[in-house]
Amino acid sequence: MKVCITAKGPSLDSDFEEHFARAPYFVFYNTRTRTIDAVRNGFVLSNARIGQNAVKLLKMNGLEAVITGKIGDNAKALLKGEKISIHLVAAEGTVRDALSAAGMAKTA
Repeated sequence: MKVCITAKGPSLDSDFEEHFARAPYFVFYNTRTRTIDAVRNGFVLSNARIGQNAVKLLKMNGLEAVITGKIGDNAKALLKGEKISIHLVAAEGTVRDALSAAGMAKTA
C-alpha cells in the first residue's frame, strides 16, 4: 500500500505536520517495499484550492491512504471520492511516529 504522511521535511525522521493541505512535504511510504519518496508541497504558498490541488497530487502518485492530524471538509470529501483512505492521528514527533500511531509501524 502506498501511504502519504504529512511532514515538515522529506524523511521518516522529519517532524510530523498535523495540517494536511498546509504540510510543507508529503512523504510517500510503500508498505510493501518499505521505500520512501517525498514531494515538496508547492501548493502551501497558495491561497486558493490548496486542498484540491494536494488531493490531485496524491492521486497522480497512486496513493491509497493519508496519515495526517487535521483535514478540511473539502479535502476530506475529495479524498473519499478518490477512494483514498484517511487516518487521523494525534501524533507528535516524527513521520515514523505518525506511522506507528496509525498502526503501520511494523512496516516502517
